[in-house]
Formats: sequence, structure tokens, C-alpha cells
Amino acid sequence: MLNITVVQPRYFSGNNPDEKIAEFLINQLESVSEGGLIVLPEYSNAGGLSDIDSELAALPRAEIMLKKASEISKNKGSYVSINVLQKRTDEIKNSTYLFDKNGEVAFIYDKQHLPPSEIKLGVKAGNDSGKCQCLCELDGIKFGFMTCYDVYFNEQIEHIAKGQPDIILIPGYQRGERIDIIHAQAKLTAFRCNAYVARSSYSMDSDEYGGCSMIVAPDGKILKNMGKEIGSISVNINPFEKYMRSAGYGENKVRNDEFISAGLCPQAFE
Repeated sequence: MLNITVVQPRYFSGNNPDEKIAEFLINQLESVSEGGLIVLPEYSNAGGLSDIDSELAALPRAEIMLKKASEISKNKGSYVSINVLQKRTDEIKNSTYLFDKNGEVAFIYDKQHLPPSEIKLGVKAGNDSGKCQCLCELDGIKFGFMTCYDVYFNEQIEHIAKGQPDIILIPGYQRGERIDIIHAQAKLTAFRCNAYVARSSYSMDSDEYGGCSMIVAPDGKILKNMGKEIGSISVNINPFEKYMRSAGYGENKVRNDEFISAGLCPQAFE
């Protein structure tokens, strides 16, 4: 069994929101249970900012957040997933780090799909290979990665589904997205990929938009959803559990993702 925790800070709009959010996230990291997985939202070092100058000024805090995540993962024997806006090899990247239980970097996913705001900021999409690298295996668990805007693109969902992941990590922002759409995206991603989805985002002062950090089962059932709450939620899961369904009425049970993949005919829609 694996305990998954997703964290949801408040979206501060006052002075120095990035500092307040970073402090909140560090406190949440320090309280994580031993041996589990904790998932933090997008922009852990630059949350709450909306102008280019402030976002650029927050880049150095990425190293502070990454160092803290490494320390916590090692001290607690836990996996930590943390997203930062950072400058790496002279390029600005939106990067999700996965730390192993020894505090070492196991994988870095660089966001593939960039919204206009990040293009304007100068963020570089993906990695130098030109191929989206959003899957890794750690201690026998297959992880898939998507970041915020990525969830709108079926091309990435299909790519991840082919890799048959066990858990998909989704650090998000989505401050202006409707909650019903956020629900649908998380549920359909989990259902198509036959994997748990751990989504971490920001609580907004709205009943209709944002928030909704959640943990979703491989059959698309939302196990826990934070809504507008601030703090964290946890669920104990078997990361290798899969949704089995009939291969048609009266047929034998098969993996749901394999059932869908078997029916694909992309050539018919080219």
C-alpha cells in the first residue's frame, strides 16, 4: 500500500504571495507521513504571481524548494513530487521533480504544452530531444507526468496510456477553469490510462473556478476532492490496482486501457 497526499494552498493575491505560498508548502512537506508520496502544485516557488518581473525574481527560490524537498524525502523515506519555475542550463523551464526515498532526483519532467503566459515569459517547452519524456519507473511503480495546461491535450494522454502508468502526477494552477471541467479532465485521464491521478492545485475564492486538488482511482472514481479547502488530503492505495472490465457484453475481463487501445484506428481520422 502507498499513502498519497496532495496539497492545496490558498491563492494569495496580496503582497509577496510567492513567499507565503512557498512557506505554506514547506510546512506541508514537513508534516508528510513517512513512506508515502506527497504531491505539490505548480509553481511552488512562484505561486500567486502574475507579472513577468516578479516571476523572474522568484526563480532563485526554486533551489530552496528543491533542497527542502530532497531533505524531506530522505528524512521521511517518502517520494516527493514538486514543481518549480526555474532557470536551468540558461533556459527557463517549468519542471516537475520526483525525488526518491533517498532524497535523490529520480526524474525531471519539463512541461510540454505552454500557455501564452509562459511563452511570453520565455519558458522553453519540453527537453532538447524534441520528444516528450513524461514517464518513468521508480521502485517498480510507473509514474506519468502532466502539468496544468497539458491536461487539455489528448496527444499526451494517449502517449502516457501507451506506457501503462500506475500513478499520474498533475501539479496544476488552472485558476480560471470551471470545477466541472477540472473534474472531467482528472476522471477521464485516470479512466483512459487506467491509473491513479494525483492532482495538486490552488484554492480560489470562487465556488465555480479552480481548486479541486484530488486523488482519482483508475476507474475514474474521485476518492477525495479538496474543493475550496486549504491544506492536504491523503488516501491509501494499492498503486498496482487496475480497472478490469468486460471485453464486451458477456466477454472475459480485460484491462480497461487495453480494451480502449485495441479499438484505436488513428489512420481513419488522419
